[in-house]
Amino acid sequence: MDEPAGEPTITPGPEIQTRHRGLQIASIVMITAGLLIPGAVLLGNQGILSASTPDAVERVLGPLLVLAFGGLLLLIGLVTNAVRAVIVRGQLPPERYRGPAIAVLLVLAVIVGTVVSLGAGGTAIALFDGGDLSVAGTLLLLTSTQIGLLAVTGGLVVAPKALAGLRLASPSGLARSMLIGLAMAIPAWVGATVLAVLASLALEAIGFTQELGALDTVLERGDPTVVLVAFVVVAPAAEELFFRGVVYNAWLRERGPRVALYGSAALFAAIHTSLFSLVPIFALGVALALVYRSTRSLPAAMAMHAGFNAISVAITLLARQGILPLPT
Repeated sequence: MDEPAGEPTITPGPEIQTRHRGLQIASIVMITAGLLIPGAVLLGNQGILSASTPDAVERVLGPLLVLAFGGLLLLIGLVTNAVRAVIVRGQLPPERYRGPAIAVLLVLAVIVGTVVSLGAGGTAIALFDGGDLSVAGTLLLLTSTQIGLLAVTGGLVVAPKALAGLRLASPSGLARSMLIGLAMAIPAWVGATVLAVLASLALEAIGFTQELGALDTVLERGDPTVVLVAFVVVAPAAEELFFRGVVYNAWLRERGPRVALYGSAALFAAIHTSLFSLVPIFALGVALALVYRSTRSLPAAMAMHAGFNAISVAITLLARQGILPLPT
């Protein structure tokens, strides 16, 4: 089915919007408590997450339990809200978006990704103490967020047919659209790099300092094959499926093309959680959405994303080998 051209003309009746209102109120209460409780605990117990000695751990055990309770409340509230939305919005016409709120999907994906990353705890510790990074642990760390995105997309969008009738790939010209995406990766990378340099200069001029994060450490020390698979295969597929496949199309159906274009790009930038990369990643998100919109092919956006990441990873790996010196 082709994408709707503008604002929706069909609105749900009051009887649909008010169904299961008790579940909605309960979910909002749990989500609010789940956000406030951990925040209060962290503010009142500085260093709670960095306790390492037995005595220190014993002192923060109580606050840690409260923190875990708050996280559980948040998770239950989000799931309740999502299930209620699927039940209620499932009665809307098929041309509408009939799934949970995008914000709920994104937070759930982050939570799932965080839980998945716990399976690579040993590798995470090795990042900071200089130990060896296991292949499996590195792959899990690098793809945990993407696993979360795929999980919520499959369980809360695809399974309940929240975007019924949506065609994510053109019935013809698939190879051509992917070649277009790959070709667009080069100017997109150049443009994003220029924006990144300008953003860094501006932020450093007002006192911000850019520091290497855990992801940078993985890129410097991780197995090259794992890095390539994670950044060139898994990340483009999962992120494009969620941000362009779900977010863009959901907001296109409900809020129109402008919100779909810039909103999906803004969320795409926000999930990368770096102040210095916010502007270039937002610009990349806009470019990816434009390529998807013009080709009507999600594989085109995936190919562009993969090409973009491949350039960055190739430069990083060449620098690791001393073949391509980078400016400091």
